[in-house]
Amino acid sequence: MHRITRRLVGFVAISAASLGVIACTPYATFPSDSDSLVLTPGVYPVPQLMGKALSETYARTMGDLELVPPAVAGEEAAPAPLIYALPSGINERDWRQVGILTEVDSAREVTMADIEAGLPIWEIKQVRVRSNRAEVDVAYPSNGDLYQLATLVYEAEPFRAYQLDVFQRWLIPADRPVCENPSEIARIEAEQAAVEAAAAEAQAAADRAEAEAAAASENETADEAGAETEPDTTDSE
Repeated sequence: MHRITRRLVGFVAISAASLGVIACTPYATFPSDSDSLVLTPGVYPVPQLMGKALSETYARTMGDLELVPPAVAGEEAAPAPLIYALPSGINERDWRQVGILTEVDSAREVTMADIEAGLPIWEIKQVRVRSNRAEVDVAYPSNGDLYQLATLVYEAEPFRAYQLDVFQRWLIPADRPVCENPSEIARIEAEQAAVEAAAAEAQAAADRAEAEAAAASENETADEAGAETEPDTTDSE
């Protein structure tokens, strides 16, 4: 009996110690905070959490926005599409994966044109994971040009996927989304490089034309000088 009691006490002590360790374990985050562990954005559960959070936030907030007029006359107006933005440091493959994981038909990656046009965008701000608990901050479009922040809290039982536990809107403004889409960044850099190459070629052509004109002018001046100094060999009458 005493042996069983001691085993029970030991089990309770170990369980309490384990819970204490879990409670004191810092969050792993992406993007990283200065004092936190770093999550790998392309490794479970980060893409899955981002996809779930974007989908849930979109479903809960798209009704606050005006419908998009139809592109074809006679069709009905539709909700704004899920244009999503992710933090810097995520590759093109993982951007596509997050879009698929939203399971929203209209979901697509943000472009610079979307930013410039002021279209509504849903942006992942940060993912935090600690043991069986995860939190995701999402900036969502509100009235006008205002963006606000929502935090989604997920819980997971052992060997099971994270499930939404809390959806919390914060009555504080959030920064407008930015475009960190690597495909867009690569396109813009390529276009800029092409512009710079064209400008360099145009400058080189202008320099060549100027050099050729200068050389022609020098030759013409030399010919005129030679004609002036040439002796007159005409016989006098």
